[in-house]
Amino acid sequence: MVVNFQDSWLAGLGDGSHTWSDIAGVIGGFGWKARFVGTDGHLIGTAGSSFGDAGAGHNQFNFFGGEEHGWVDYHPADTKIYNYSCFKCHTTGGDTTGTWLAGVDGLGSFTEGGVGCEACHGPGSQHAQTGGNKQYIDRVYEFAHLDNAIGGLDINGTVQTPDPNGNDVNFMCGTCHNRSYTSPINSKGGFIKHHEQWDELVSQDHGKKGLTCVTCHDPHKRVLWGGDGITKTCETCHADKPAVINHTANAATCVDCHMPYTAKSGTTRGESGFMGDVRSHIVMITVNNESMFTEDGSAVRDDETRPASQSPAYSCLGCHNDDPADAITDMTLEQAVAAAEDMHVETSVASGTNEIPSEFALLNNYPNPFNPETTIAYHLADQSSVTLRIFSLLGTEVRTLVEATQPAGKYAVVWDGRDQAGNILPSGMYMYRIESASFTAVKKMLLMK
Repeated sequence: MVVNFQDSWLAGLGDGSHTWSDIAGVIGGFGWKARFVGTDGHLIGTAGSSFGDAGAGHNQFNFFGGEEHGWVDYHPADTKIYNYSCFKCHTTGGDTTGTWLAGVDGLGSFTEGGVGCEACHGPGSQHAQTGGNKQYIDRVYEFAHLDNAIGGLDINGTVQTPDPNGNDVNFMCGTCHNRSYTSPINSKGGFIKHHEQWDELVSQDHGKKGLTCVTCHDPHKRVLWGGDGITKTCETCHADKPAVINHTANAATCVDCHMPYTAKSGTTRGESGFMGDVRSHIVMITVNNESMFTEDGSAVRDDETRPASQSPAYSCLGCHNDDPADAITDMTLEQAVAAAEDMHVETSVASGTNEIPSEFALLNNYPNPFNPETTIAYHLADQSSVTLRIFSLLGTEVRTLVEATQPAGKYAVVWDGRDQAGNILPSGMYMYRIESASFTAVKKMLLMK
């Protein structure tokens, strides 16, 4: 069910005195936020407005997923008008000439107030004049905005211009889903700016290898509010990738970690400081504690020292520090980095294949601390007779998890915090020990209730 809190908009807008007769249009109001254009063409609550609360703020209402995030002061000291620079992407048939609002000159005009069929497929007159020739609706419409000084999209210094006979979905989507028509992934205040999906895609192998926006999206259906606009999951293409993740069952999906909420349209959420309200399309994760942003914070780093990639701060801490009262283990960034190593564990049972590791290893359990269960992973370089046991800190054996001869490969086993008899063990430090003919290792873990 769509919830945008429309019934409470006017009560909080500006100084609270406005009626719908003051409003010429609402920008947004569906997924993340709402702004309000006055009958003078200015955003109410900004400095250029002709209403009495000009410059007073309280001009943007934020919400996400049915949760209200309240009013904010969106650039109250700036002059904000709804003209071509804004509606070129939010309407259909935008033009710099004319005006969309009677009595206010110079705003520009548009043919439809929303993003309609012709915004992506081009003028419908061609389709109609040819007696319904489908070539004009089965293709996308490559074009450059009238204020696009470079005439196309710039990827690392190379400008791609629109082809009137082309059918490049990524170019068409990228016309709006970017900032400045250039490929750096713009950011501000520790979050990627919204409308950066094209910039993110072209920075990743997905874009470089020819995947398009419609590879995963049905552009005619929504994703928000329970929509079914996603046509493929990660597993559709990556069935050969590790199937077991060092999380408890159903704790996370691929997109939770690889497409976290690193971008912000209206608001940040939770208590971690690392969760915005728009999923990023940067799927690569660099497992260290360095910032993913440039020193001045204006863009995502993407150079020879660090490719465009997520930081565990966003991939991990967005959940693990979201709420101290939830059942998810809280972590520091350093703990998240350590836990993210060897995150994917491949098993012959789970994946049908089992890569042979080059050496024996006992990996850090995850999560740690944990409650009620944790995953312990290990690598066998040769076929081995293996035992994996849990001990108390005093050295008393409490559980045998593995006692078998196993072929070389990568393995993972879950411990549920119980002893051999099925009794729930108390909080405390425990040790897990692996033994084979040629390898022995011990590590510690903390059961915390």
